[in-house]
Amino acid sequence: MTLILFEDELWRHFATLVQARPVFELRCGAFTTRERAAAVLGRPARGLARPHLMPHFGPPGGLAELLATSDPILFVNGRALNLDWLPALDCEPVNTVYIVGETLLGARVSPALASAIIYYLREQQGEAARDELLRFARVVEPQVTAALLVYPWDLITHAGEQLIRDEPLLARRLPRLTADLPHVITHGQRVYVDPAAQLVGPVVLDSRDGPVFVEAAQIEPFSYIQGPAYIGPGTLIASARIRAETCLGPVCRVGGEVEASIIQGYSNKHHDGFLGHSWLGEWVNIGAMTTNSDLKNNYGSVRVLLEGIGQIDTGILKLGCFLADHVKLGIGLHLTGGTMIGTGSNVFGMHSAPKNVPHFTWGGEVFREYRIDTMISVARIVMARRKRELTPSYERVLRKAFELTQPSRDGLG
Repeated sequence: MTLILFEDELWRHFATLVQARPVFELRCGAFTTRERAAAVLGRPARGLARPHLMPHFGPPGGLAELLATSDPILFVNGRALNLDWLPALDCEPVNTVYIVGETLLGARVSPALASAIIYYLREQQGEAARDELLRFARVVEPQVTAALLVYPWDLITHAGEQLIRDEPLLARRLPRLTADLPHVITHGQRVYVDPAAQLVGPVVLDSRDGPVFVEAAQIEPFSYIQGPAYIGPGTLIASARIRAETCLGPVCRVGGEVEASIIQGYSNKHHDGFLGHSWLGEWVNIGAMTTNSDLKNNYGSVRVLLEGIGQIDTGILKLGCFLADHVKLGIGLHLTGGTMIGTGSNVFGMHSAPKNVPHFTWGGEVFREYRIDTMISVARIVMARRKRELTPSYERVLRKAFELTQPSRDGLG
């Protein structure tokens, strides 16, 4: 059966974070939604995203490949977090739809009905696809609670709970740490460590408040990791304090203090400084002693200016920053709660960063448009340092994202 993740209208709430990736490729817990769906059902998951993302994130054969099947097709909303309902949908009769409130959560449909809605989903028209399905399909409300991302800060507030939900999936391949390793102190019984991980003590792994998952990573001496927490493969913990509800993707370099934050992958916060209640994309670099605030002095809720939406009071007491893919921050910067920095931006040479920085922006006291050829040249160097290639398809994603976000830079030098 073909498994397809799709974006709907609310991708716009995440616009600062998803110019170079689909919504279903945002990490929350140990997995992205696409990765989690594939792990739950044990089969590859394809993606249906905005047009400029499809050549890189979609199936090689495009829409034709998605429809070239005689088997039922399973659609999953890319904003879904908890996928406990997915195995039940996978066993439903053909042409069954799962609805939560007014939102299309998922559907198991025939290829004929899939062909009637896939073009709506190609344009992120989830409501139109839902209405079409309601004409022909059986509607079911799932028996378990299905969490859906609505705003970027939901990635932070749901991370701890999602890590706990991910425990059964991770326990399939990560064994519990039962060996008495010299200079490795464990608290609790829910510490899972890949045999290929390098734990160079003294190290403390504390699972009393939630599980600790360590993939084939390297943990340097004097590191403390408090669960629930996930350390992705190839990641280096450089004598750091990793507080609860932190999710670190693959091949990161992390030092200093990190609390309740998500790093998508391939990003560096190698030096001292605090990162709290924040989300970082891929290929982000944070300079030494750069620190974010996640609590206002008046203990009020944090406000966030969402691109294309306006300012929203999150109602959240502790909230840090959101740094999209390929963001670079210089040394000694201070970021206030609710800071949003767009894709490919480079900020340096100032004390306090602006609370909102447009995509592909370069500078400090004075900001200018970051020339796309220069930005891509830097990206190619950075990726090669981690033995990753900037492929032609990904380069086209970045160039198109630059074009699409041009209005956000109007007025810059």
